Amino acid sequence: MRHLSNKEIKSLIELIPKSYSLDKRDEIVEKDRIIYRNSEKLFIILEKNKKEITKVIPHLKNLVEEGFKSVYVDHGAIPFIIKGADLMRPGIQKIEDFSKDEIILIKDEEHKKTIAVGRALFSSEEMTEQKKGISVKVLHFLGDEFY
Repeated sequence: MRHLSNKEIKSLIELIPKSYSLDKRDEIVEKDRIIYRNSEKLFIILEKNKKEITKVIPHLKNLVEEGFKSVYVDHGAIPFIIKGADLMRPGIQKIEDFSKDEIILIKDEEHKKTIAVGRALFSSEEMTEQKKGISVKVLHFLGDEFY
């Protein structure tokens, strides 16, 4: 476990949505690519260079959904996603407005619960027109190594 420096915390604040409020009194540490705030899992580090964290995604345990767009999937897609499969277009039932490569939430259409976090491989407009194939690269899901 390693405490993040003030410089690392400052760069982290620039990477995350404003809805995640980090306070200088919070204990911010990193362990095994997971960033903790006061012992709660908060983010997963996707990319890091020698001196700073360059890309993070929210952790599902303490997810603040504000600031993230979503896609909603049917019941048939859920078992595949929670085993680590990428999201295929036929499983998507509803698409919010987002850009290509944006980090988005994957939600159960029926219960509106977030089951995974992924990167959109297409913009929402392109995804709407898409008929088959992978639409979202799943990066973190319920029950994975980070959960």
